[in-house]
Amino acid sequence: MATVVLTAVGSVLGGPIGAAIGAVIGGVIDSEVLFKPKGREGPRLSDLQVQTSTYGAQVPRLFGTMRVAGTVIWASDLKETRSRSGGGKGRPSVTSYSYSASFAVALSARAIGQVRRIWADGNLLRGTAGDFKTEIGAFRVHPGGGDQPVDPLIASAQGISETPAHRDMAYVVFEDLALADYGNRIPSLTFEVAADDGVVAIGGIAAELSDGRLSGEALGSVDGFAASGADVREAIAPLVDAYGLALDGLRLIAAGGEATGEIGARVARVNGRAVDPVERSGRAADMVPVALSLRHYDAARDYQAGVQKVMRPGAGRQERGIELPAVLNPDAARRLAAARLGAAWTGRETMTLRCGWEALTIAPGMIVTIAGAAGLWRVEEREWEAMAVQLSLRRVPGAGGTLPAGASSGAIVRQADAPHGVTRLMLADLPPLRDGVANAPLLAAAASGGA
Repeated sequence: MATVVLTAVGSVLGGPIGAAIGAVIGGVIDSEVLFKPKGREGPRLSDLQVQTSTYGAQVPRLFGTMRVAGTVIWASDLKETRSRSGGGKGRPSVTSYSYSASFAVALSARAIGQVRRIWADGNLLRGTAGDFKTEIGAFRVHPGGGDQPVDPLIASAQGISETPAHRDMAYVVFEDLALADYGNRIPSLTFEVAADDGVVAIGGIAAELSDGRLSGEALGSVDGFAASGADVREAIAPLVDAYGLALDGLRLIAAGGEATGEIGARVARVNGRAVDPVERSGRAADMVPVALSLRHYDAARDYQAGVQKVMRPGAGRQERGIELPAVLNPDAARRLAAARLGAAWTGRETMTLRCGWEALTIAPGMIVTIAGAAGLWRVEEREWEAMAVQLSLRRVPGAGGTLPAGASSGAIVRQADAPHGVTRLMLADLPPLRDGVANAPLLAAAASGGA
């Protein structure tokens, strides 16, 4: 429209030359003002609210080194950044939107040492060197001390009086994490947490979870363990099940330990009535699992789940699985699985003894030898009945051979952890590097410090 009008006006005022000038000016007004192409807008989130995590979800207590999925305990609304590009020389502009989020993630209901690698949606977000593969404003670790202060970002958003310090709970805070790589949402995060240096003893874990009430020595150790459950029994149940532990009073004992007592004389008459002093029984072979699998965490697989399975010869169709939230190497997991399968086979044999009062010194959980019977036996029950002590026992494995080493973690596809180096911008006034007159800046990029 402006082209037509200004061409006519230029023709009246300046003849053919004025018409040409008017046409040029009119074309610019048409393309840049009246009929400028409408800019395009990139995808935009319609809902900027972050979905909160479930209230009441239990945060585990971590021991050793574990890979754990955290629980989001605080999050801000998504932060939207708008940028515009293009739009020159008649081309449409493009408006794009990017999003970031700030949030806090609880890791352990027990103090930790450090946070190493972090994965987001299964991809490496933070490398071993502490470098982030995605843009982030700041990252802070609160290790869970009894005197840790409130986080400044949460306090600025919620108010200092409304912000808990989450003492005795370890958590991390992400500040302005770019979300473009994760579909503009907070990704599913897992963390490599070092709660203790080196391996942790099972007896020490039980003692801490029970506030010192339980004890135990020479029970074995794990590289890491995640304890959760409604009470102490549920928290240590995976270790008890996998290692075949038993209670002797408030002391945990191992399945294949040494005998701590001996049962000799039995009674044949109680209150003048003849009784059987010994009753033996055994389950059928096909009642014992023919295969046992132990599922655990494997450090060689970046602390992902690994499974070791052992089988026995003979009849049977049952299979059993044990879930152990602990970090073990494949050989140790295989030995545990074999020990539990062997214990199930040996434990088919049970015995009931009727003894005199002297058997009151034999407590449930003790491993004993029995005069006239081979092997080691664990006392499962002790009952005082009709002026006699009745003991229920189950046979446990004694000293024997072990499986040969050589269990494998299996193949794993691992993402390359290439540390991001420091970026520096340098401006240099140099003589011409090529012939001719320079018509644009010359930019050179160089990289060093790694492959």
